[in-house]
Amino acid sequence: MTPEQFIELARVLPEPSLFLTQKGEILAMNKLASSIFGYRSKDLQGQQIYDFVKESENIVTEYLQACSRNRKMVIGSLTICTADGANVVCRSRGAVVEPASSGLPAKIFLRLEKNNNANNNFIILNQKIEQLKSEIGHRRKAEHQLKDTLNKLQKTQIQLIHQEKLSALGQMAAGIAHEINNPVSFIHGNILPAKEYAEDLLRLIRLYQKHYPNPVPEIQEEIDEIDLDFLVEDLTKLLKSMSFGTTRICEIVKSMRTFTRLDEAEIKQVNIHDGIDSTLMILQHRLKEMSNLPQIQVLKNYEEIPQIECYSGQLNQVFMNIFSNSIDALQECYEQKSIQEINENPPQIRIQTAVLNHDWVTIRIADNGTGINEEVKLKLFDPFFTTKDIGKGTGLGLSISYGIIVEKHGGNIFCNSEVGKGTEFVIQIPIQLSMIQAA
Repeated sequence: MTPEQFIELARVLPEPSLFLTQKGEILAMNKLASSIFGYRSKDLQGQQIYDFVKESENIVTEYLQACSRNRKMVIGSLTICTADGANVVCRSRGAVVEPASSGLPAKIFLRLEKNNNANNNFIILNQKIEQLKSEIGHRRKAEHQLKDTLNKLQKTQIQLIHQEKLSALGQMAAGIAHEINNPVSFIHGNILPAKEYAEDLLRLIRLYQKHYPNPVPEIQEEIDEIDLDFLVEDLTKLLKSMSFGTTRICEIVKSMRTFTRLDEAEIKQVNIHDGIDSTLMILQHRLKEMSNLPQIQVLKNYEEIPQIECYSGQLNQVFMNIFSNSIDALQECYEQKSIQEINENPPQIRIQTAVLNHDWVTIRIADNGTGINEEVKLKLFDPFFTTKDIGKGTGLGLSISYGIIVEKHGGNIFCNSEVGKGTEFVIQIPIQLSMIQAA
């Protein structure tokens, strides 16, 4: 219905009638209605009904919303503020004529009836409704505060338990690292002299072969028995592989010590790239190619950033949680893909670091896995929330990570994700934590 059509219809109606939107915009009214307002119809067209009634905007809005959802008349009450300053109490009856569509508000047909007695009843009813709403609001607020307090207590309890477990695990890891480091360092340090001794012996053998090309039968039999040529060739390879193996063990031990950082429970200045690299070293076995999964590529884009003040052991735990989730997502995503799909878009974890506004650091960790829908994103940092199967996830990793970044370091952590395109976690922390805490 258009305003013109309404005016034609309203001419024959015996009651004051208005045509308006659910948002309160007056589209048209008949002469009976304009006489109540004390204005000409043309002057009121395009104005807001809220400007001409005594009731609050919230009450009128609720009433119009109710009318916009009903074909049957919805009874209400409006006190019209007329042009001459009087207040005219009217009973109103409204219903939707044209429902909302394509972004346009619903259109409402509203009838007015002067009725002081009816209004008094509606005023009393509205007062009671407002009182009930106020009581309900107070109760909900109290319930919300109680729930919030309970959640905080649960989170604190979870974090204390988790920190205690991490501390015990860290102490054990540091002890193991120390016990491994001593004998491995001894072996690693002796490989180079052993290699030099072996080269000396091999050089001596070559001299014997040069000057005594035809050894006695007994020596020739021993040469054939031990397969001297193979021994000479393999000994060098064996020593080289031993050197590589002990170097790898030393790197892992170093990563374990960097990751746990038990001697750095207080705020210390650290190179954040060392923490990321040590975490990746510990997770190296999960990044390798497996029988049904390709190797996960790790692409690093480290900008030059200063050392930051942080609780490094806890920050490394955040990296561990995010990397583990990324690996889980990639494994779930790529175990269903064909070889061609994998070759066209191999599994990747991308890490980017940068300085933000001179005094903050940003760490972005992204994967090209399954992605996360909006419903899950809203609950991502809630305690005990997990999408993993029973036994595979506790739902505490990201909740604890949120506490470490936001509450412990005064930073931010948030997630960008789109289903089918992967997930990115963004961490922002101050370079000088002590200044943040002092403020």
